[in-house]
Amino acid sequence: MAGDSTPADKPARARRQAPEPGPAKLTPMLAQYLEIKAAHPGALLLFRMGDFFETFFEDAQTLARVAGVTLTSRDSKSDNPIPLAGVPHHALDTYLTRLLNAGLTVAICDQVEDPALAKGLVKREVVEVISPGTATTPELLDGASGRYCLAWRPAADGVAGWALLDATTGEFRCGSERASLASLCQRHAVREVIVAEDTDPERLHVWRAALPGVVINPVNTAWFHPAFARRTLLDHFQVATLTPYGVEEAAREPAATAAGAVLRYLGALTLRRPAQVTSLQFTAPGDRLLLDEETLRNLEVFRTFRGERGAGTLVHHIDGTITPMGRRLLERRLAEALTDLDELRGWHAGVAAALEAATWRADLRAGLRRLGDIERHAARAAAGRLGPAGLRQLGTSLDTLNELRGTATQSGPADHPVSRWLGGVEDFGPLAADITAMIAPDAPATTRKPGYIATGVDPELDRCRAVAADSRGFLAGLQNRERETTGISSLKIGYNRVFGYYFEVTTRHLDKVPAHYQQRQTLVNAGRFITDELKDAERTILDAEDTGERLETELFNGLVRQVADRLPALREAARLVAHADLMLGFAETAERHRYCRPECDDSLELRITGGRHPVVEQLLGSDFIPNDTALDGEGHQVVLLTGPNMGGKSTYLRQVALIALMAQAGSFVPADGARIGVTDRIFTRVGASDNLARGESTFYVEMSETAHILHQMTRRSLVILDEIGRGTATYDGLSLAWAITEHLSSASGPRPRAIFATHYHELTDLERDLPGLVNFRLEVKEWEGRIVFMHSVVPGRSDKSYGIHVARLAGLPEAVLRRAQNILATLTAGDERDHDARRPGGASLAADGAATPTGQPLAVQASLFHEPERDALKALRDLDLERISPVDAFMWLARLKNSLRDL
Repeated sequence: MAGDSTPADKPARARRQAPEPGPAKLTPMLAQYLEIKAAHPGALLLFRMGDFFETFFEDAQTLARVAGVTLTSRDSKSDNPIPLAGVPHHALDTYLTRLLNAGLTVAICDQVEDPALAKGLVKREVVEVISPGTATTPELLDGASGRYCLAWRPAADGVAGWALLDATTGEFRCGSERASLASLCQRHAVREVIVAEDTDPERLHVWRAALPGVVINPVNTAWFHPAFARRTLLDHFQVATLTPYGVEEAAREPAATAAGAVLRYLGALTLRRPAQVTSLQFTAPGDRLLLDEETLRNLEVFRTFRGERGAGTLVHHIDGTITPMGRRLLERRLAEALTDLDELRGWHAGVAAALEAATWRADLRAGLRRLGDIERHAARAAAGRLGPAGLRQLGTSLDTLNELRGTATQSGPADHPVSRWLGGVEDFGPLAADITAMIAPDAPATTRKPGYIATGVDPELDRCRAVAADSRGFLAGLQNRERETTGISSLKIGYNRVFGYYFEVTTRHLDKVPAHYQQRQTLVNAGRFITDELKDAERTILDAEDTGERLETELFNGLVRQVADRLPALREAARLVAHADLMLGFAETAERHRYCRPECDDSLELRITGGRHPVVEQLLGSDFIPNDTALDGEGHQVVLLTGPNMGGKSTYLRQVALIALMAQAGSFVPADGARIGVTDRIFTRVGASDNLARGESTFYVEMSETAHILHQMTRRSLVILDEIGRGTATYDGLSLAWAITEHLSSASGPRPRAIFATHYHELTDLERDLPGLVNFRLEVKEWEGRIVFMHSVVPGRSDKSYGIHVARLAGLPEAVLRRAQNILATLTAGDERDHDARRPGGASLAADGAATPTGQPLAVQASLFHEPERDALKALRDLDLERISPVDAFMWLARLKNSLRDL
């Protein structure tokens, strides 16, 4: 693919040209630089000069700013000094990391011939172009997590085509679905997105504002042409049809188009065919439980609310994996959980059996700890990027893998999934033996330093090394002998690349130089000479070094080819190891945190006994209060949850969603018992903030997210809503929350399982009208005018929000609190009315068009004014003496008296 590259194959990001130099005459080196830079206008060009990679003009200013190196200039005394900045070649990876993290694409221009042999200007070529989403060098990666480049092709009908490519492993997937770009970037570890160059600039601005940690690069629009993209895939896989990859049918053309575009992009960057990409997988939306970006953010699956990875995230606190492959599978499983019941039941049964077989599990995990990243090492070998140290680690990993096969099948249950997976790994014993025998245990990371092939592998290589190693002793002996023969005590042997080995004699001893010495160079204080014996020795030494270097390279490249030839089998082995590691990791986590085995079925039940938040529980320890949940899609279809702030509503909401997600990821769950009817989507609307970059207010964001949920939810969805309508005026918010609650329960709608937390206590009266709605509340105890949060969810409704009590806990001045209490008493006395008399908008949507006996629709208009006596009498009738405390009764009577005082 890269062999017939055309100008259309060049990345088409910012079309920046290098600045034109001043009127001064260009040096040959600068002319060479500008020519190469012109071929890579969108990349920062690192130009090899000796021991440094240099940059010029605008690139030098960028390098100095981003990498923190000194900015200087070339020809500083001229009228047109050229900005100059560079980095040492041996520290390239350090600076590359900084440049890639800043979102830059970097072109590496290296010397491709020996400067000592060059006639004139040293030949240089761009050997690799690295972008944030395509880096493969281990030093540039963020641990074991995936590193994806995403191709995105939106469509007018809302069904976008996408493709994910991880250049470090060769993983290549595509799909088409109604998902936002942000959703895919939140769902996967996307570092870079490519879109067509003709994308609307305003759209690009919106995407970049919404995804500050992701680089979005416009590339050649032709790459996204369906026919061009199809040809790219056919040529790469050397097939006549795309049927084996599931993208031949017309309906999947957007996915195939995105896949072809990202594959072309990777080939254009690496300047070669991406050999690590051996297959393409189509992912249908209905195959997995998908989460949108808001749900991933609200549940803190991969990042905390502050955007941080690690502690505080779900993936961090339930990760029991050991291998990099297992960790990546865990991330993928949480991003796209299972919906197939047979697969889910197999996973839960496997975790349960692994829990019982503790010794076997411990032995396997001990072996897994010795495994390196087989998947990435194999992919780097196929791409020609694997160094000696990495190859040696792969060899030892394959040797360990053979041991694991024996442990899994001989000492464990034969029918266990882990036994089948590890037992199904191919035998890599011969390949492992070749690698460990040929690569030295202390092999360097790169082939630039010789000695990586072990002694005893090749007799000729050993002979060459012996000659090279003995050269120092031979030359020292020759130097001493010549000193004695000539009587020149200061004579010494030196070497440079131009003249090779030579005898150096100071000026004062030149008269003692023998006649057979041939002068090669005259210095101010010395002369340099050669002899036939010295030239013969030089030829022997250099020939031995060259031959040794050639033999090492050939042996090493042969081993790498063996690995590359086994790439499909190695990738399958990595997949099986990942599954085994994840299942054993789930068992380890379940044992450590007392998780239970969930029962997944095709019902609409979602019943959790003693459920706990998997993250908060680990942070609080034994202080966490478990809670039950009961949803069934019918009588308990919507739970309306009321209670004070700080009572634990948000934690409860999130833990229900997280338990469902963990169960469908194949894990045990933090509960005493759980029955989970398989969920197709989990939606959450918890908290909102202004999106100033898009000019959107808090309330607009809230309504936009809610609209997305109401349009996308199905009967099998789980919907979690928190405080809908609070971003606007009270009556507006109440009206919207009321209507949304009715819509969730409407007999003509999808009627998903839902939990709706609210401070609008008026909504609790809907329990009488909506058959599937039930009231629950966060329990609170009052004592001496203060409240105690019990953090327990119990049936019933909360009669107040305790906002002033929470404000007292937050430290508001007492005078403010007293004044607020007085205002609250006045407002409450004037506003506690008959809910039936002021039902907004008429009959419930759940009544499905209920009408009066005359056939006219119900329409009860809320009244703003009521007779005080009637209100007092109605309030007295409705007072629940069984549930009210003495303190509340006294406060209630005081408010009632105040309301009647002026009559």
